[in-house]
Amino acid sequence: MYAPETDLNQLADLRKSRCWETALQLSHTLLGQFPHDGRVWELSGLIYRELTSFDLARGALETANTLIPLSDEAQLALGDCYMHAGQNSLARDIFDFLLEKETLSAALLPRIERRMQQLSHSEPEQDNDASGWTDPRLTAEHHYNLAYYMGYVGYPAENIEQEILEAIRLAPECIEYRIGLAGFLSQVNRAEEGYQYVAQLALKTIQRLDCECCLERLIKVFQAGGDHPRLIASLNRSAELKQQKVKENQSHDQS
Repeated sequence: MYAPETDLNQLADLRKSRCWETALQLSHTLLGQFPHDGRVWELSGLIYRELTSFDLARGALETANTLIPLSDEAQLALGDCYMHAGQNSLARDIFDFLLEKETLSAALLPRIERRMQQLSHSEPEQDNDASGWTDPRLTAEHHYNLAYYMGYVGYPAENIEQEILEAIRLAPECIEYRIGLAGFLSQVNRAEEGYQYVAQLALKTIQRLDCECCLERLIKVFQAGGDHPRLIASLNRSAELKQQKVKENQSHDQS
C-alpha cells in the first residue's frame, strides 16, 4: 500500500513552510501506515536533514533508497549526512554522480559545488565536526520532538537524552521538558537519576499540571526517588484530572 497523493502533498507543503512539529507528526503517522512507501521515507529524511538530525536523516534516506530511486535533492541530503559522519569518500561519490547528470537542476549545482569545496579543504580531524551544521532556527520544541521520534525508530538512549538536554538548555523554564527527561530516564531504568531533574518542582506547580502523561511520569520518578510529598501531590492531581474527564464525558452524553 502507498500513501495517498494528498497526504504526500501535505507533507511536502509542511516541509516547505517549515512547520516542523506538524510535519514530524504526519511523517510518523504515514510511516506507521505505509512503511514500504519510499516517497514517505524520502520526505521524512529531507525533513530530518533540515532539522540537522543527520543520523535520523541518513536512516530514512537509506531506507528510501532501497524502495525507490532517490531524487537529486534527496541524494544531496544523503551526501550531507555522510559528510557529517566523516564518510567523505561516500559523500564525494554522490556529489560527483550528481555533477555528471545532464538533467541536474540549476538550483542544486551551486549547493553541490560548495560541498565539494568543503570536502577539498577539510582536514581529517574536522570530518566529524558538526559545528558548521548548527541551525540557529531550531527551537527547544524541535529538539524535544526529535527525541520522541528517535525513540520511535530505536536510537540509543544516550542520543535521545542529548536531544532532550538540548531542549532543556534552550528553554530551561519549560518544566515539561524536565519532566520528559525524568520520565525517559525512568523508562531506561535510571529513574533515580531522572529524579534530580524534578526534585525541586514546587507542590503548587504539580497541582496546576494539566498533562496526565506528565503526571504519570512524575508518579514513577517520585516513587523511585522516595519523595513522598511530591508523589502524593502527583497522585492527587492525576485523580482530579481523571474525575474532571469523567464529569465532562457525562455532561457530553447528557447533552
